[in-house]
Amino acid sequence: MARILVIDDEPHLRTVIETFLVRDGHEVDLANDGKEGLIQAGLRVYDLVISDITMLEMDGLEVVTVLKQINPHVRIIVMSGGAAGLEIPYLLKMARLMGADRVLAKPLDFKKLQNTVKEVIALP
Repeated sequence: MARILVIDDEPHLRTVIETFLVRDGHEVDLANDGKEGLIQAGLRVYDLVISDITMLEMDGLEVVTVLKQINPHVRIIVMSGGAAGLEIPYLLKMARLMGADRVLAKPLDFKKLQNTVKEVIALP
């Protein structure tokens, strides 16, 4: 299937996402934050990156920007539960404008995540 990198600073959520994706036959790597995610993205080629927006070490908007500079063809799904003073719709709109292929609000609907992953991987 696909090689996917999941970047999120919530360990439990990373593990749950990994479980769903592995069950669907994907190869999954995990990163604790944007900085670690970009290091991994520099070492391997990923079909898809799934990243949270709100993280302490480099936020997801920065991750999207840098990933698109490194590889304009990488597919990206961004997720967010909001941040202090910033509403979820605003953050997700910013992610789309910066190059994310799809955006998802947290708390995640895992069926929707699975469907979105299938959809994004199938993009031309």
